[in-house]
Amino acid sequence: MTPASLVRAAAACALVVGAGCGIELTSAQPWVPVAEDDAFGPALRAESAPPRASAVRTRAPAGGSLVRVVTYNVQYSPDPQAIADAIMSAPALRGAGVFLLQEQEAYRAEAWSRTARVAELLGLGYVYVPAREVKGGGTHGLSILSAFPIENVERMMLPDAGKGHPRIAMQAEINLGDHRLHVINLHLDTKLNTAERLAHLRPAVLEAPDTTLVAGDLNTCWVEWVAGKVPVLSSSSASDQALVVDSYMRALGFETPTADSGPTESMFGVEQRLDSMFSRGLAVQFGGVERVGPSDPVSYTHLRAHETDSYLVCRLLLE
Repeated sequence: MTPASLVRAAAACALVVGAGCGIELTSAQPWVPVAEDDAFGPALRAESAPPRASAVRTRAPAGGSLVRVVTYNVQYSPDPQAIADAIMSAPALRGAGVFLLQEQEAYRAEAWSRTARVAELLGLGYVYVPAREVKGGGTHGLSILSAFPIENVERMMLPDAGKGHPRIAMQAEINLGDHRLHVINLHLDTKLNTAERLAHLRPAVLEAPDTTLVAGDLNTCWVEWVAGKVPVLSSSSASDQALVVDSYMRALGFETPTADSGPTESMFGVEQRLDSMFSRGLAVQFGGVERVGPSDPVSYTHLRAHETDSYLVCRLLLE
């Protein structure tokens, strides 16, 4: 670690300790290149395909200085065509060069993985990294879609509180030609209290490169869980886990461009920001929320679009 990294780590550790005690999580596993998938077994092997040459041309950074990144919880992506149509119908999305997707699934009974189908419809390359097996002969995990080469892809098994399904983080480098964009894609557990959520997040981001984009569905809510099972919902902003996570990431030197972008979910009449993007060493220009795409009164899909000048300019979009 560099001296700056040590200072950030010390501040972050203080935040974790100060957030609460009694955290009982398993240890995170180290980052593992997806090329070494034998450690996870054949059922959880990653799959990938390169982008079309035309996608690189049409979505390339203008003068090498502009690229747009989207983070999207597709909630199983049962209809890849609808996901692609939603993206193509939104001007802010259709020209994006990189998509970070959460809650993707793949099934042996389907001719294509759902990530592959969405990527094909958009003309993008992709990497799909499963986190676990699901009923029906399928897998559930994270994906990156990109008009640019996706390199050095790694997976981390996050700490497990025994309150839900296994969760992973996914990191990769997007080769933009003149420079590389390091991204970390996350989908955190649901039934976590504030201190547990920080402990769940911490291994994936603590030693991230100085220039990094972190994004995904962090499930930061206004709920505290009694015995990990019974939710107690508060209407007070003091109970908002997103604010604590924002503070934690700032202690690590990250900016929080989507902190004021508004809610991404409404539950029992309480609006919550479950999703966020964090940037470090990147030139962030803006953040906001826009509603697009297939909608369901119960389920949700979150779209986040980020643009960059030289590195990154950030815009948050949601269904």
